[in-house]
Amino acid sequence: MEKVAKCMCGQFRSVVNGELRSVAMCHCLAFKRRSGSAFAYNAFYQTSDVRLERTYKIHQGEGQQRHEIERHFCPEFGTTVYSRTAKFPGICNIPASALADPTFPTPLVSLFEESNHAWFVPPPGIEHCVRGPAPGAVRPDADQCRDANT
Repeated sequence: MEKVAKCMCGQFRSVVNGELRSVAMCHCLAFKRRSGSAFAYNAFYQTSDVRLERTYKIHQGEGQQRHEIERHFCPEFGTTVYSRTAKFPGICNIPASALADPTFPTPLVSLFEESNHAWFVPPPGIEHCVRGPAPGAVRPDADQCRDANT
């Protein structure tokens, strides 16, 4: 089933025709700044399953673990609708909020909880990572999450 993520004005779109790989909430500082919220709610897909439509700009920067992130955003309102990183080749990130689907799945994992707000309470039953997932893991298993001592 086709899913469409849109920027605020609707001009820039990420059109998804593929299976959802993972859903995560991320408390890293880069995603907080990108989302303007206490955490980001991200959907992960194969890059080959996503097509970008219309005009956008690209920002390249670093994530919390110093890996390069490429964000595609609306030049009018600045809404990020697609991003990718070399850390996860072949995988892209679509902000779940840009899909505007209130039935979208609950996150499977909460990442970078070392940076979460003290009042944050995660959904029950999800995995917790103090930092990010182990390299190469899109949806880390509990033993792949890095703890505070790594």
